[in-house]
Amino acid sequence: MFSSIAILSGFVSVTLALNKAALPLPVTEIFQFPRGSYIEALQFRPNGKLLGNLLAPEASIYQFDVVEKSARKVVSIPSVNGLYGLTEGLPDQYYAAGGNFSLRASTRQAGSFGIFHVNLTSFDHTGLATVEEVSHFANATPNGLWTLNAKTGIILAADATNGVVYRVNVNTGVNEITVSDPLMKPPANASTYPSPNGIAVRDGYLYFTNTGAGTFGRVPITAAGVQTGPAQLVAVTAGGNPGGDDWTFDAAGNVFLGENPNNWVSVLPKGSKTPVIIAGGPNSTAVLGPNTVRFGVSKLDKSRGGLYIGTSGGLPQYRSGNFTNGGGVYRIDTAVLDL
Repeated sequence: MFSSIAILSGFVSVTLALNKAALPLPVTEIFQFPRGSYIEALQFRPNGKLLGNLLAPEASIYQFDVVEKSARKVVSIPSVNGLYGLTEGLPDQYYAAGGNFSLRASTRQAGSFGIFHVNLTSFDHTGLATVEEVSHFANATPNGLWTLNAKTGIILAADATNGVVYRVNVNTGVNEITVSDPLMKPPANASTYPSPNGIAVRDGYLYFTNTGAGTFGRVPITAAGVQTGPAQLVAVTAGGNPGGDDWTFDAAGNVFLGENPNNWVSVLPKGSKTPVIIAGGPNSTAVLGPNTVRFGVSKLDKSRGGLYIGTSGGLPQYRSGNFTNGGGVYRIDTAVLDL
């Protein structure tokens, strides 16, 4: 394990050009579930439809038509009670992380988590999806997923409990820890929050959020997903500790973050260390518990910078049992930010 934590000096502490006059961005509702429904992960299909994992009330994957603003259940996975991360491997074939846990008690069932292969290559014609568990974990909580090599079946999985990242071979089922760093570990005062959470690979680095610590960092890795040096702190999230869930890069390298357990979405402009809240806010109900964000793939969405947001409806209600809002899918148009 690499024991030192480096501060990323290549990033400046000032916020770069950003059209703040456009803030906060208007939020468009695409679909809202009943109370107690928690959308954890989003992924666009090649046909432009949007997939969403449910963390609660059951382990299901839904498909959203973002134009018609409708939803359709694709599949449920009865062997677990909730789903975390979602990534595409080969075209229209996906991998979802799931297991058994209690949001209210903030506990998990050790040994219940696995990676599931969800094949949708025939779904549009038959309405059927096939599901198979391809890797099982003895004592890990796979959350954020990233496809490292679709052809060879290698994905990375962030273990949100133990502060490490696994390399998973979905063809053989073998999983092994290849990244472990202090910057990923859950802090003592926020140990029930995922640490690490959302992950992505770009230019030889694995980028990640640590929700419990409220940080966004990166760690150098090989093409095979093996750590080669200490992690570096890129930024503290707009909400601080805890804060920062799943996130995505845009084409220019700006980082857009769902800031669950806070109620806003932020952007970290490329070259900056200061995230800016762009939708929702401390006193806003526009996006309650934004867990995940993904850019739309249609021509219209590419022109307007359409960013789709999956929400929980507000994390505190799952811990209190006093449900007031359902999770949903929303859109903000980010092109006006002029990044």
